[in-house]
Amino acid sequence: MNKLLLALTLCLAPLWVTAQDQSFDDFVDLELTISDISMTEDGMVITYEGDAGKYGLVHATHNMVATNDANTKGYFTGTVQAINDAGRLEKSATVGLWSRDGTKLKVYGFDDDNDNRILHIASVDLKAKSNQVRVWELE
Repeated sequence: MNKLLLALTLCLAPLWVTAQDQSFDDFVDLELTISDISMTEDGMVITYEGDAGKYGLVHATHNMVATNDANTKGYFTGTVQAINDAGRLEKSATVGLWSRDGTKLKVYGFDDDNDNRILHIASVDLKAKSNQVRVWELE
């Protein structure tokens, strides 16, 4: 666990320098639908999908791992795939932290693709199967 937190910190440290000069007034709001929730020994896997405006058709998977006995917080790893209207496929890794209150999650993550580093903050409602996401492109 300590190795994972160290690796996550080292991966995100360069983004902190970039984020200091970032204008957070420029963002994109998206809504994705939860298409699947699967339970694992470590937590759960949530898969999202939907039309994400300029990003195109998006599919994302978050492998949620709990870090406390109450399963109310943890970290995630996963992948995000987008196919734009021209048919171009982009795929990236995603990592971050989450917290849970009842059936609602707050998710804070970073995606690292070829063109941009993406910061995203999401409100996930497991019961309504919705994911409201705010996205910032850092580069």
